[in-house]
Amino acid sequence: MAKKKEPKPKGALKVCHWTAFNNSGMNQVAKTLCEAEKKLGLDSYLINVHEVPSEQWDQYGDADIHVPHTHFPNEMRKRLTRPLKMAWISHGTPEYIVHSTMEDSKKGYGHSDSLQLWMYWMKTADAVCTFWPRHQAILQSMSDKATQVRLLPLGMDLDFWQAGNSRGKFAGNPSVMTSENSHFMKWAYDLFIAWPWIYKEIPDACLHANYIPTDQHRIWFPLVDRNGCSYGAHISPLTWPHEELRHILNSIDFYWNGVRYGDFNRMGMEANLSGAKVISYKGNPYSHFWVNEGDQRELAASFIQILKGEVEPRIPDPIPSDIEMAQAMMEVYASIL
Repeated sequence: MAKKKEPKPKGALKVCHWTAFNNSGMNQVAKTLCEAEKKLGLDSYLINVHEVPSEQWDQYGDADIHVPHTHFPNEMRKRLTRPLKMAWISHGTPEYIVHSTMEDSKKGYGHSDSLQLWMYWMKTADAVCTFWPRHQAILQSMSDKATQVRLLPLGMDLDFWQAGNSRGKFAGNPSVMTSENSHFMKWAYDLFIAWPWIYKEIPDACLHANYIPTDQHRIWFPLVDRNGCSYGAHISPLTWPHEELRHILNSIDFYWNGVRYGDFNRMGMEANLSGAKVISYKGNPYSHFWVNEGDQRELAASFIQILKGEVEPRIPDPIPSDIEMAQAMMEVYASIL
């Protein structure tokens, strides 16, 4: 028996967030934004196209606003009962979009083309949004003069992430953890190269590198065995649900948030809120320590100073709340309706 459609709350703005990739940070941002919009009284839905079959999409045809976080499915267009109003959020790092397009182009005819998709939404969406000032400047340089690229605060559920409790300190004095999505924009390569030099100076330290995908083990494990990184580290494909991750992040001393170009992401913000000291490349507003991007020998030297307590931590910017993010998004909706 088909599930009965819930009536739209009287007077509530109906918003549909379109996403994919269950475990991605992008999907978590979309989920957080959707839940915060509900708190503010919006009739907000999160539709993961990998989970919700297209046969169930008719119920979203009357939405006032559609928010693609990856791609708005063409199959949805024929189900629309109202004019399409679209507030597109550009999650992808510009360099990664170009890089992945270049790599996919080697696969021949019909390859994925993230760059063309990115530029398509840039010119067809009713509103173009991003969470990063650097990305905003790049997007603005590629837009026509009538387009205003909106900068949104990347908000977090502060109460949830600050409620973590240590499950017992991780090995190492100090312990350093990294758990980033393993592609070139933030993978552990630089720290894997630098860690043996760090470990030599601070033999009690221990690196915990998680979320290393199994299909990359043939690359990383020969490298870390050969250069000695593995002898001062625990390296694995382990991941944790968010309910547990906040406790894990409360059990380490430092978190390495190696997002390139000084960008930030949710993972570093989650670590910050959970109690870890965050180390990142220069420019990340939400980290406690900055290091220069480039020569891994300099990275090692900077880490040694930080881990020995010889560097005064900077005061990170306050992390925005999920409600602040939703309120900024509501201003975008109002501007295009």
